[in-house]
Amino acid sequence: MEYAGLKAVCWVLRLLPYRAARAVGRFSTGLAARFAPKRFKRNLQDIARVFPDKSPQEVYKIAYNSWRNMGQILAEFIKLSSYSPDEFKKHVKVRGLEKMQEAEKNRTGGIIHIGHFTNWEAFGLATSVYGIDKAVLAQRVDNPYVDEETNRLRNIFGGRTFYSNHDANPFFACARWLKKGKLIGILTDQNVVASEMFMHFLGRPAAVSPITALLSIRLQVPVFPVVVTREHDKLICTVQDPVYPPKEYSQEHIRAFVRQLTDIYEGWIRQNPQNWLWAHNRWKREEEGKLWFAAHPECKIP
Repeated sequence: MEYAGLKAVCWVLRLLPYRAARAVGRFSTGLAARFAPKRFKRNLQDIARVFPDKSPQEVYKIAYNSWRNMGQILAEFIKLSSYSPDEFKKHVKVRGLEKMQEAEKNRTGGIIHIGHFTNWEAFGLATSVYGIDKAVLAQRVDNPYVDEETNRLRNIFGGRTFYSNHDANPFFACARWLKKGKLIGILTDQNVVASEMFMHFLGRPAAVSPITALLSIRLQVPVFPVVVTREHDKLICTVQDPVYPPKEYSQEHIRAFVRQLTDIYEGWIRQNPQNWLWAHNRWKREEEGKLWFAAHPECKIP
């Protein structure tokens, strides 16, 4: 039933013009917020804690627009995946792509540092459309039919997917890919079920994955932060200057590098909080994090 629902949504959105599809998507998930009061209330509380200077009205607006953004992401993803490369390029622009192209040309490889901000799926499609042979590290969806369809659309222009909650050890699959001089995108802002590393994220303890830092330091490959924004009807994907890892491997260097990359991502959220996926419970393991920091006072640095 979930799969049939997804296919029906895809069919309807593909029939609509691009602007209309985005508007329908925004309206649908904005309406859905009213039917998920507990989750929406948690989002309001999370935003208020991160931005204590904002009024209740401002907090509500951020949360509501974040929910509306989810529907717009889906609509854009469905529409963009159905376009030809030339039509795709009318809606998605990539700035700084030459930085990744140089890494691919020199076979140095690199990690794309991105998260659930604005429309991350659009950039995944864009890398392939613009000629980058990339992979992504993702989590499987529980419904296998929905997961297969999502992965098909994600790689419709090329690329491949590694799974963090399926492969026996995604580190080695990613490492083999990077050793070929290729690029891999890793989402950086989700709660991590199995990680034993905790970091302050937007001022609160959260479980974080060290895989980006581990791969970058071990293989000495650069990390390319990518931020996606909207300008009118276009999605603008900006590849920022590469961040280079410490030369030596140690737990201290891993933690410091994770902190550096986290600070970059936090800056995007603080600048445009409505573009982040607040519906995801980023601080699901906050209580564990508090206990961890209590046992490691030397690491208690926001």
